Amino acid sequence: MVIAFHDSCMRASGCCFLRSRTVPREFGNAGEVVSMERSAWFRRCSWRVLAVSFCCVLWSAAAEAVEDTVVVPAWQRFRAEHLSAEQAGRLLITELNCQSCHGAYPGLTLQARQAPVLTAAARRLNPVFVRQFLQNPQGIKPGTAMPHLPAAAANPAVLDALTAFLTAGGGWRAQAVSADAIRRGEDLFHRVGCAACHGDQRSDEVIEALRRGLAPPADEEEEPEADAVGKVKPQLNSRPDFLMPLGRLEEKYSLSALIQFLREPHLVRPSGRMPSLNLSPEESRDVASYLLRKVQVEANIEYEYFEGSWNTLPDFSSLKPVSKGTTTDFSAGVGSRQNDFALRFLGYVQIPKTGEYRVHVTSDDGSRVLIDEQEVVNNDGIHPPTGRSGAVQLTAGSHALVVEYFEQGGGEELSVEIEGPELGRQPLSALTTLTRAAVQREPQGPVEPSAELVAEGRGYFAKLGCAACHQHGEGAEQLTSSVKAREFAKLNPAGGCLSVNVPAGLPVFALSDRQRGDLQAALAAVASVQSESAPASEVQQAMLSLNCYACHVRGDLGGVSEPLNHVFAGSIPEMGDEGRIPPALTGAGDKLNDEWVRTVLSEGAKDRPYMATRMPRFGGQHAEYFAPRLAAVDRGEVIPEVVFEAPDHRVKADARQLVGDQALSCIKCHRFDSYAATGLQSLDMTTMTRRLRRDWFHRYLADPQAYRPGTRMPAAWPGGRSVVPGVLNGEPELQIEAIWRYLLDGRRAKIPSGLERQAIELKPTGRPLIYRNFLEGLSSRGIAVGFPERVHFAWDAEHMTARLIWHGAFIDAAKHWVDRGPGNQSPMGDHVMVLPAGPPLAKLSSLDQSWPGGNPRETGYRFQGYRLNAAGVPTFRYQWNVVEVEETLTPVANEPDNGLRRTLTVKSAEPLNDLWLRVAAGKIEQVQDAFVWNGVRLQVEEGLAVVRRSGDQDELLIQLPAGVPVATVRLTLIW
Repeated sequence: MVIAFHDSCMRASGCCFLRSRTVPREFGNAGEVVSMERSAWFRRCSWRVLAVSFCCVLWSAAAEAVEDTVVVPAWQRFRAEHLSAEQAGRLLITELNCQSCHGAYPGLTLQARQAPVLTAAARRLNPVFVRQFLQNPQGIKPGTAMPHLPAAAANPAVLDALTAFLTAGGGWRAQAVSADAIRRGEDLFHRVGCAACHGDQRSDEVIEALRRGLAPPADEEEEPEADAVGKVKPQLNSRPDFLMPLGRLEEKYSLSALIQFLREPHLVRPSGRMPSLNLSPEESRDVASYLLRKVQVEANIEYEYFEGSWNTLPDFSSLKPVSKGTTTDFSAGVGSRQNDFALRFLGYVQIPKTGEYRVHVTSDDGSRVLIDEQEVVNNDGIHPPTGRSGAVQLTAGSHALVVEYFEQGGGEELSVEIEGPELGRQPLSALTTLTRAAVQREPQGPVEPSAELVAEGRGYFAKLGCAACHQHGEGAEQLTSSVKAREFAKLNPAGGCLSVNVPAGLPVFALSDRQRGDLQAALAAVASVQSESAPASEVQQAMLSLNCYACHVRGDLGGVSEPLNHVFAGSIPEMGDEGRIPPALTGAGDKLNDEWVRTVLSEGAKDRPYMATRMPRFGGQHAEYFAPRLAAVDRGEVIPEVVFEAPDHRVKADARQLVGDQALSCIKCHRFDSYAATGLQSLDMTTMTRRLRRDWFHRYLADPQAYRPGTRMPAAWPGGRSVVPGVLNGEPELQIEAIWRYLLDGRRAKIPSGLERQAIELKPTGRPLIYRNFLEGLSSRGIAVGFPERVHFAWDAEHMTARLIWHGAFIDAAKHWVDRGPGNQSPMGDHVMVLPAGPPLAKLSSLDQSWPGGNPRETGYRFQGYRLNAAGVPTFRYQWNVVEVEETLTPVANEPDNGLRRTLTVKSAEPLNDLWLRVAAGKIEQVQDAFVWNGVRLQVEEGLAVVRRSGDQDELLIQLPAGVPVATVRLTLIW
């Protein structure tokens, strides 16, 4: 192809689209003729005229029709400007799976792109498609990596044998798809991430309309041109060449087979090039239906349509249908209304094998399924989309089927599925016929291939080298290739598969001249390649192979391409690109901890609920590959340990104040567990320490713009000075570290102030306030006591002891006083400390004897209630065999927060001997005349205190005086 630039072109602005590349106007000078390499890149040339201009785009007279070539997305997208010939060649070696024949290539450590596993191909593939694909791979699926096999393509007998071997016993047949499912699937495909690799499948007009919705306002852009019929011309190529082609899926898969593939793509494509988006069964069905939307199936279900308003399913036998007809699926879309209608579907379900079957129905509003006049599922009533299932024993053969449905108002939805013996979950319509007799279908391939033909195909599968790339069979049954190829170091770069004219017997790959040249460059360099490559190179190679760059930027490479910008959507427009574009991976090994990298890659993630695009699941092998390499490449400055003078619970309380609405207001943009932010709904704060590294967290909070230019994350410590100087002396390092430690508690972290916007705070004034209800961390017999001195405790009548102590606000009663009041309520204040559970008293013959466990009531403890003194302070009473105990907790003055004095009076009908009280368990240190446990300072005022080691913890015990009927223990708790 040549482009001729003429004098009058000097004031023209335009570009020639070579799919992913553009050639700007400045590329050519007046009168200059520029030749372009013949390849599969050229698609169209688009010019916008700014002034009088004249430009000729001419095809060379000698040019031939350009064939499609192998599509390796990263090669098509980045070869021209970012990859050397050798780098591109190594990428092609991995993605064409050259290693399957030629062994390991030095420095390539990533698992090669394994060809699809064909062990169970008969269950999913159409024999007609298989034969056509074997005969002409590029003709059936342009861009496929599957090479042309002349030895098979030219011999019908070989094609028949291979097809018989791969599809024998499969029983493939087309299945009807639902119009409703197609509609939902179209939305899912273009929203959750499928289109990032496979492109927008909608029409150019729809694509352009969506793009214009993302474009700058009209007053900031030029008025687009219109053609003769007034349509807006696309401003960008709608089909860039770096998209992975889908091919003619409707000719390849049945609906149930494609559903299963979308659910577990790694079973067929184990090397992760087709990752899982963690689609639910319903989502898999909908996306599969959309991809198979061109399937044509004869009507196999009769329906009757009724109009009226009902609250439950009507008696259809008493109604006259408005219309009747036939359809291919149980779909609410059959009705001509959106509200106030009903449908009755009639047909016969053809059961392949006797056994128990489960029928699943999801509907909005009511529905019911009957088989042989027996109700199998009842999903009646007015409700949002709701699923119900039922089981039924069915014999092989035909059974009368009725599906009833009605819609009153709101959304309308109906889907019916079935599963049973050797039958995966699939639409019930796939087994339904209009008549009792099963439909005799035309054979889809070789008619009942003989064992000899299957065996012959098995031989060809090994002889032609198919088994070198494709797995067939497991363990000892797995076939191996009889074709032996040379190692990379012994290959002639200009020979074999890379010859211009490939020798007979070898596979013919659809390579462009440049792809062939890149492979030759990689082969020519094999002798000088290091056996071990640098981690940075390995990370880039892996991201190229797995097409991570379709969504993510790393360094100066990748990110969402302009032609696909519109398919990345978010639910919060105010967040801009941060709310819809997947995050950059520059420095990801510094930002993310190793375990989270493994989790994300092996399981996928959805930590950004506002972002429609999902993080796919690539599999465990890639998780183990990336984690150490990202760490080796990206790790940055180590932040020294930060030491606080205050105990941990006070540090966390300060952090809680910092992130709340009266300080840094992190809660305005960040969710906190189940609590929505007050403004934007950005990442959940309780998940941050699970994902992020402490060093990066420190550096990022100190200067967000340095890590993410343009981010909406504000700088809370500009110039190294805190905007909240009254907390932790205003020192940035202390404040950031405090927030990190606070968030380390994850979902257990106390809710920041400002999120409980409908709180009903109980405030003790004048006298203590007692709150009896379900309290977090206590049994169902918890009793909270609040003091005006803003120090509080919760006593557990199941364990006969105080279990919680805290400062500040007392209790938010909203959880229990609003609506039905479900769940446990946590203390509203700060510095919440958990005291040991009971039993509180025990008889120990020696200090080597373990403290008894179990429920105190099982060892004779009985709660006797509590009494109030004149000031309203409760004294809790309980009995343990012949021992009676009274316990009172009262405030004790202290700075900056008050403490509690705990007083126990123990009475016994018999003299007290060997009786001990346990007041603390964990790590205990004696500091002067007190004991420090978990940030609580305990000072025993009456009683003999002993610290002992028991198992893996310390215990602070107080011995009661022996030989007396009454003893008193008194201690203070300061924290």
